[in-house]
Amino acid sequence: MKQRVYICNGDCAHCKFSPGSVYCNRPEESRFAYRLDRILTNRWLGFPILLAVLFLVFEASFALGAYPQGWIDAGVQAFAAWVGRILPPGWLSDLLTGGIIQGVGAVLSFLPNIFIIFFFLSLLEDSGYMARAAFLMDKLMHAIGLHGNSFIPMLVGFGCNVPAIMAARDIENTKDRVLTMLMIPFMSCSARLPVYLLLVAAFFPQHEALVMIGLYATGILLSILFAFIMKHTRWFREEMSDDVFELPSFCLPRSGELWRHIWLRCQDYLQKITTVIVAASVAIWALEYFPRHDGVPAAQEESYLAEIGHWMEPAMAPLGFDWKMNVCILTGLPAKEAIVSTMGILYNDGTEEGLASTLRQPGGFNPAVALAFMLFVLLYFPCFATIACLRREIGWGWALFTVVHSLLLAWLVAFCAFHLGSLLL
Repeated sequence: MKQRVYICNGDCAHCKFSPGSVYCNRPEESRFAYRLDRILTNRWLGFPILLAVLFLVFEASFALGAYPQGWIDAGVQAFAAWVGRILPPGWLSDLLTGGIIQGVGAVLSFLPNIFIIFFFLSLLEDSGYMARAAFLMDKLMHAIGLHGNSFIPMLVGFGCNVPAIMAARDIENTKDRVLTMLMIPFMSCSARLPVYLLLVAAFFPQHEALVMIGLYATGILLSILFAFIMKHTRWFREEMSDDVFELPSFCLPRSGELWRHIWLRCQDYLQKITTVIVAASVAIWALEYFPRHDGVPAAQEESYLAEIGHWMEPAMAPLGFDWKMNVCILTGLPAKEAIVSTMGILYNDGTEEGLASTLRQPGGFNPAVALAFMLFVLLYFPCFATIACLRREIGWGWALFTVVHSLLLAWLVAFCAFHLGSLLL
């Protein structure tokens, strides 16, 4: 295999290429950016700097997001109380207050945290730093038989897996393109963020940013392990070709582009709240509200919803999940945000603080179960839109393969996390 050449694609009159490194003769006014590049892409300093940047992003999302999150929680409580006062007691009042408002409110309260994370990630992306992160991953990607360019769609996958799969179309090699698309569901998309934010704040308040980084890193490392194994199968085995990795120039993000990126990502989240989350909230409320005996709703443990959750227990009990957690996992199939809205309905609290307090009560979640639950959510069945996109891009066979292997891997990882966590946490 030929030596790889990395180039810094700056505003340069002349460039000298050095195999395996960044080197560029730039005008005097660009030398600061060049020196900064040498630090950010350094083999020893690059990864610690990347981890520090991610730590600050997640720490800021918790610290700064707590204030608007409290305002949203108070607004949800006030609105639910107002609706309860103006409507007579009955199924309609229960549907609006205990179903739609509680379910939607539980998801809506995490919008400030998601906005803050998207703000910083868009800032890093538009400034050119994310390309440096991909450059750092290039050697690791080569170890599994892929190029660093495959990491770009994976970075997009942290926002949403669907556009990330579509972004992988630009990879010329067919086998690399298919394998990259299969790796993308391991990336923790924004739909999973509300689940992480809720459980991390409830059970790991002293190590919020570290646990969040650990979840994202787990997805990346498992995707790399998956690709390494797949590269040794007959479907993907081949010799790597030479490539050139281009690094864009550093630049100050344009405010218009920055806010457009943030809005597009938050818009998708809001659209799901007003469509999928509302529909899921109504369905969960109805399954919990019925059957009725002499006009009186049955106890929660006797509802149709509880029957579904208990039916899943033989498979999920080894992970420490009870029937309520099983139902949450099931409702997360169409959209992962629905998990939090389901929790808001099942635990009768649509605010982040109240829901976190309820989850900490004995008999349900604990730190080990919370860790296993988050890892299961990270790895299991991608949303319907992602499966449909995989089917369209690479066929039904690989889409079904993704469904099966993701469920098996999620169960195995959650099983190990629960039993190890029960000993250590």
